Amino acid sequence: MDIYDFQVTGLDGRSIDLSGFRGRTTLIVNVATKCGLTPQYEGLQALCDRYGGRGFSVIGVPCNQFGEQEPGGADEIKACAVSYAARFPLTEKLEVNGPRRHPLYEALTVKADSSGRAGDVEWNFEKFLVSPGGEVVGRFRPVVDPVSDEILSTVESNLPSETGGLVWIPTSAGKVRSGDRVRLPSSVELTATRVEMPFLGLDDLVCLIEDTPARWLAHALRRDDEVQVLGS
Repeated sequence: MDIYDFQVTGLDGRSIDLSGFRGRTTLIVNVATKCGLTPQYEGLQALCDRYGGRGFSVIGVPCNQFGEQEPGGADEIKACAVSYAARFPLTEKLEVNGPRRHPLYEALTVKADSSGRAGDVEWNFEKFLVSPGGEVVGRFRPVVDPVSDEILSTVESNLPSETGGLVWIPTSAGKVRSGDRVRLPSSVELTATRVEMPFLGLDDLVCLIEDTPARWLAHALRRDDEVQVLGS
């Protein structure tokens, strides 16, 4: 059994089947709204923005076991994430240590950190990196910044290889079709699962939307804006 065989409940009460993340590199992080490390939400989203189009995801796991720093309900937790512009999925509140530890964390905490220590989660914002095949390949203690060289190098070395010899082809946003892998002018990459055109009632606007279990992301562009599409 690997990490992607587990299921958790989302912050909205709906089931999150982690099998939907199989084939992606995923960082699983226990989060809290009232912790000195809460600003790490911003760094976690920066990782998503940087690597999301290359097969990377973050899952946040609210937990109230450390100093009772996640005392609120779903609305408060969501509001905190939004205040840092974080868009990655969040689970319901889980216990990550002790006799009621969630089975997901029973599997995660077997992994040792760089000093060789396995076992209990130390505090809020401990990070576990899961490979595309479901193996835990990295463990980073709470004070390790999400965009530290340590995490960036480990993420980059475990990203899935997705191009398969394909190349980036310049095109206009108006020619993007559902299913295309797109690189935007900002260098952010997404898979367009939905294309809305016209957008907001304007014929010259198009909205490219990635709506997957891993993330939800939308970008509006003019039809003639240049983007790149992965193709042969």
